[in-house]
This record gives sequence, structure tokens and C-alpha cells, in this order.
Amino acid sequence: MYDVVIVGASFAGLAVAHCLRGRKVLLVDRKPVGEEQTSACATVLSAMARWDLEEAVLQRHNQVVLHTRRRTISFASPYSWCTFDYRGLCEILFQRSGAAFLQARAQRVDGERVITDRGDVAGRCIVDASGWRAVLSSTERLRRGVMNFGVNMVAPMPTAAGLDASALHFWYPSDIMAHAMAWVFPRGANATIGMGSYRGARAMRAPLERFTRLLGTEMTTLHGAYIPHALCRPTVGRIFVVGDAAGQCIALTGEGVRPALFFGEACGRAIERVLSGELSLAQGQAEYAAVVARKAGFYRFFTGAQAILTRVPMLSVEWLSRLVASEPMRTRVLGHYWSLTSEWGPPV
Repeated sequence: MYDVVIVGASFAGLAVAHCLRGRKVLLVDRKPVGEEQTSACATVLSAMARWDLEEAVLQRHNQVVLHTRRRTISFASPYSWCTFDYRGLCEILFQRSGAAFLQARAQRVDGERVITDRGDVAGRCIVDASGWRAVLSSTERLRRGVMNFGVNMVAPMPTAAGLDASALHFWYPSDIMAHAMAWVFPRGANATIGMGSYRGARAMRAPLERFTRLLGTEMTTLHGAYIPHALCRPTVGRIFVVGDAAGQCIALTGEGVRPALFFGEACGRAIERVLSGELSLAQGQAEYAAVVARKAGFYRFFTGAQAILTRVPMLSVEWLSRLVASEPMRTRVLGHYWSLTSEWGPPV
């Protein structure tokens, strides 16, 4: 029997495993570690520094540019951002964790056993970090939460569009797709280019093709996924639920990596206390659930901001963009954005 069985070997599952170094941990995923990238791979640089992951950083950014139909608004961020290599980050966390790996498709839980298509594995603690599918916990969940949907690709940086290659770029392209956000995140000679729907899964390929034509670039291989941004139960039965499986992405921006690392760390610490005998399983689950509950107000704020964005006319979107880019609102909003991980100290 393993100390911990973690289903899902992306950001959240790897963060939990990283915090349980020295324990007998098994990661289960249907794909090899670092293979299936669905993330746009951008986050606050201080999150990478907190986890000593600068080796995976591809480019640092201090400017943010908001593009609306009539305006382009550029402003300096009060802290640095970065784009990073998905495979590199996953491999670093996996190697540090010392966990074992099983490539298999998890199907369900039966007591202490996780049933997979390659046999059963047992663990004293079980973690569902399987992404939006929540393969171990969704059938027992009282609600699934709200999900956006995003697609992205890595392509050469669209220099013909005249974009600032040192900035993160966001569009609200209502003339291409209503209730959606598009982005270009430079990463050296390349960029992550994508589009996200605030109305769940929709046909995204044609709108993204129109967007890439406007940028003067071409489509490459697409990756897509749902983006769950409404907190769900962080524990179900014996299972700890973390990352996208628990609805821990951030509404409006769709960021999942920083929440996955933060809540993965909280989950791992609670499990370590269970394994060491300091807490019972129920007490460990309660400790982790309390961390998630303390962040509920943060999630309500950004879910509300997304709802406002999708309901106001374009002129109001442009006015709101200028407002957010101006001081002191810029520092307040971005300060609140970091507050999800305020326990990590101030960003730089």
C-alpha cells in the first residue's frame, strides 16, 4: 500500500507530491508527466520563485496590454509576470518529489483502492487532481460548478502585428466572439496564442483562426480544456480534491497554475500531518477545507468581475479597462489578484 495515491500528474498533483517528499507516493495519469499541455503557461513570477522553478521560466514580463475594439491600453504591472515551459516545470516537480508513476486511466475509488484500467492501487490517502474531469470525485459531487472553456497554441511570435514582445496581451474580441477573451503571451521567439469562452464550450477553432489572421500568423496544434472557476467541495468521502478538479481556477483570467500550487501545498501539508499521526483523516480533510474556505471571497470577487464584463456594453468595457489601468485602481486590483497567495509574502 502507498501512503498517498494522487490521480493527476499536472500542476496540482505534482505540488501535492512535492510536499510529500520522503513518503511512498504514487502518481497516476493517463499521459506521461508533462505531455498533455492545456495551460497557457503564464503566471506571476513570484510564484515560480516561491517554488524555485525559475529554471522553467521562458520570459519575464512587466507590462500588460489590454486591447478593446477601439483602444489599446498599456500599463506597468506592480509585480513581474512570466511565461514558462510546461513540460520543464512538470519534470522538475516530478523529479524532486521522488514519487512513483503509473500511466493508467483512473476510473473510481473503492475504499482505500483506486480502480484503474491497469489494476487497483491502494493508498492511506487519496487525492483527485485529475483536472476538470474530476474522475474520482465528480460522480459524488453535489454540484460541478461553472466552467469556462479555452483553447491555445504555441506559434512564432506574431511580429507583423506590431505587438510589444515584452508585454502580456489581452483582447476582448467582441467582433470575433462575444463573451470571450483572447491572449498573446510572448515566450522568447514564440508565443502562446489562445482564446477563452466565458459561456462554456463553444466552437472555438473558427474564431481563433480569425484572430490569428488578424495577427498575421497561422494556426498550429491546438490544446483545449474546460476552466472550472467556481469552488467545489475540496473533499469528497475519503478523497482530497485539488486544482481544477475542485474548481480552483480563477474566473476572468482563467489562471490555474498558481491556485494549483497554492492549494496543492495546503493539501500536501494536511496529508503529511495525517500520515505522521498528528491528525486523523477527517481532521486533515477539515484542515485543508478550511484553507479553501478562507479564499471563498477571492473567488466570489473574480466570478463577479467576469459576470460584469459579459453583461455590460462595449463602451463600458473600454471605460472599465481604462479605470483598471489607472492608479490607484491598478495597484488595488492587481494587489487583490495576488491576495489568493498572500501567505507566500509580497510579490516582486
